[in-house]
Formats: sequence, C-alpha cells, structure tokens
Amino acid sequence: MASADCDALGLLVVRLDSDTPPKGELCWHRWDRAIGAQEHGLPADIGIGSNSTSKAPFKRMPKEGGWGYFNSHVERVLFPPASETGARWLCCPDEVFVEFAEKAGGPRRRAQIDLLERVTSPIDGGSTLGLIHLTLCPANDPKAPTTLRWARAITSLFRQPYERFELNLLRKGERFDLAVRNPIRELVEDLFGDPNPELERSLYTVLMARCPPECEDVQHERDWRRALAKRRNKAAPPRPDESERETRQTIQLAGATGLLLGRSAAFTLREPIDGEYARNLRSYWAESIVFSLMQQNGLEEFQRRLAAIGDPLNPAVQPLRRDWLRFRNLLWWSQLSDSREIPQQILARVRNELGTERFFTDLEGDLATYSEQQQAAALANLQIYGAPFVVFGTLITAIGLFDVTKRLLAVLIVASFLTAIFAMLFVRAKLKGE
Repeated sequence: MASADCDALGLLVVRLDSDTPPKGELCWHRWDRAIGAQEHGLPADIGIGSNSTSKAPFKRMPKEGGWGYFNSHVERVLFPPASETGARWLCCPDEVFVEFAEKAGGPRRRAQIDLLERVTSPIDGGSTLGLIHLTLCPANDPKAPTTLRWARAITSLFRQPYERFELNLLRKGERFDLAVRNPIRELVEDLFGDPNPELERSLYTVLMARCPPECEDVQHERDWRRALAKRRNKAAPPRPDESERETRQTIQLAGATGLLLGRSAAFTLREPIDGEYARNLRSYWAESIVFSLMQQNGLEEFQRRLAAIGDPLNPAVQPLRRDWLRFRNLLWWSQLSDSREIPQQILARVRNELGTERFFTDLEGDLATYSEQQQAAALANLQIYGAPFVVFGTLITAIGLFDVTKRLLAVLIVASFLTAIFAMLFVRAKLKGE
C-alpha cells in the first residue's frame, strides 16, 4: 500500500501479443466494468472521487459525463468505450508479489503487484501494452537491498553472468523462480501469458521513489535521481555529456521532480509517497507516457508496413495512406489536456528521447513520395492509353466529313487504327524516356 512507509512505486510497460487476455488463473475485466467486479476487479469504493487517493491501487477512472483530466479524444484512446476500437482490461490480483535478493539466501525486498492493465491501440494493427504496477514494501532488514539496487533488478531484461541476484514471483504464498537469463520475459509470461517478441526492445520503466537521507542537497538528489533513471546501483556525479541532456529532460511536478531518459522515467521527492502522489503517477503522469508510447508503436507499425510494400507503385500504398490519416486523427496529438500543462511536458520529453517527431516526419515524407509516384504513374498511364482513343476518334470524325466509298472507308479506318497504335507507342516512349 502506498503510504508514508512506502519506499518506491514502479511501473513496467511491456509489449503484449494479443488484444484480449488469454485464459488463465487471473480474471480480467473491461475498464468500465472493473469497479466492484468479482474476482480480481477493482474495489467497489475506488476509482471515482477521493477514494482514489486513500485506497490501493490508487487508480482514478474516467467519470462518465464529468470533468476529465485529459481531453475527450485522448481519453477515448486511453479508456475506449465498448463501441469504439481499442480496448483496456484491468486485473487487481490478490497477494501477488515480486521478491528480490542480491544473492541466494540473502535479505529480500518485496514489491506488491497492485494492478495489471492491458491497453490496446485503436489503430488497425495497433500494439497492446501491458502495465505492471508495483509498490516497494519497506525493508525489514538493514542489510536488505537498497531502492536503487531493487530498481536495477526489477528492470533488468538480461541478467549478466556476474550478477547473482534472484527474482521470484509470489502468488498466494507460492514462490515461482523467474528465469535466470530473462526474468522480465518470464514475469510477463506468468502475469499476462502473451509476451511480444519485441518485448526486450520496447520495455519502458517508470519509477517514483523517496530520496534517501544521504541526499543532503539538490546536487546529491540529482545524482540519485539520475542513478534511478539509468538503472545504476550507486549515485555518482554526471559525466560532462550528461548535464545538458539531463537539464532538457527534467520536469517539475509540484513536490516531485521527474527525469525522462531513453526508455525510463524516474520521479523523486523528499517527502513520503502518499496516496495523492500514487494516484497522480498511476492515473495521470504514467498515462501521458503510455499515450506517448502508443504514438511511437503506431509509427513503428507504419514503418514495418511501408517497408514490406517495397514497390512505390504497389496498390497497397493507398490503404496505408488512409490508415495514416486515421492514425493522425486518433493518436497524433500534442495537446493532451486543456486544463493541465504536465501531460504536454511529459509527452514532449518522451518524444525527444525516442525521436518520435523525427520518425513521424520521415514517414510523412515517405508516404507523400509514394503517393506522388502513384499519381504520376496514373497520369502517365492515362496519357499513354488515352492517346490512341483521342487520335482514333479525331481521325474517324474527320473521315466522316467526306463522302468516300466503302472500300476506301475500310482502308481509312484501318489506317486510323494503326495511327492510333503508333501514337500510343510514341507517347509511351516519350514518357518512359526511351
């Protein structure tokens, strides 16, 4: 439970392979039917109103017909109605934890899995993101791993040969060892059942933590936040090439400070993590990041489809162009909220790190070039195949003005036909540069 004795909150954003939950031990519910659902739904007294800041999992749900944090078109993407494309499924499991130990038999740090979510993009062929919400419980042993070491372990895709740490999944008291080399993939397999082949490449992590007592001043806090964002075991001064980037990617959010680097975001504060901070992270700040990742994944899907077409004259370019316009209408927004500036700031920093703006510009130019090539080809074909009809029609009309014999008429018609064929070949040669 996120309260004054909570050391950190974590969110793992992973790629999944299906837009619907596979059947398994966990029960899933559509987001608009999850509150009060049995079993594994959200508590009946949470989700709307002040209870979202006083009771786990600290997730506020959109209220029908009421004020929303995000603009309505953005909210429909993140929380789509059943009548629209896209989907969002929730599961609030009981007594599910992840334990971490730096060595076999050593002191452990336990994190509770408060909430699992599946969010599917509304565009055709859109990806599905899995969200694993974690709460790091207080350390019961002074020798237990620090928050930085826990954060590094819980976000490690590949365990290095020299690393001996253990990750275990606990479900209702039963312990399951996670894979030695690929712990995150096995964790996703156990929780969701359908990890995507691109999971390792696309993992995004969000962490919120209270700075330890040794962070005596602003510089020490910056060093510790940087270590949290870059998955380092210890805080250290920045390298010369890190300062400018860090300044550009830092954001102030009331009492918290965020740093968004690469595929990770770290939010630190000097006061305890209470329910309001947990609600803000899980309901607003992380949702802005999820929307950014949906944009990035949508662009990657278009790149894959465009590369598969190859030939710019392939008719498949036109459906892709229509889907591109739909993507722009549904997902390509920079103004996520009219009432809050924070979502725009988070979106801009995620785009900076992932190169999303440049990616969009490249694809826009590629699609425009393909469309121009097709239009030019269509015009050339019109000229090539239209030329003989124009020539033949003109000659026949001219012949009709004269009174000729039937035999001469037949000869003139054949001559007109041959002339039209010659005109087509001549125009074709000129357009093709032959």
